Amino acid sequence: MTKANPNHDNVVPLGAAISDLCSIVTFASASGIPADEVAEWLEDGTLPSATFADFRMVNVRKLRADLLSGKESFQPGDYSHD
Repeated sequence: MTKANPNHDNVVPLGAAISDLCSIVTFASASGIPADEVAEWLEDGTLPSATFADFRMVNVRKLRADLLSGKESFQPGDYSHD
């Protein structure tokens, strides 16, 4: 996760090993961000998420699409929990 994608400037590819949805722990491990911080970002809408039953997951598909379309900053409330 440290090598930038040459086709998209400084966007780091999330890789095929991470599917369209992944757990907080998996995303945290892959990105080097503490799991509690990832959980906080999902809760406040900084990162896109999906919920199945009571299990919130990172919506990596949406995150990839936004990064590849040029999104450079992520703020609380960027993603709703619809």
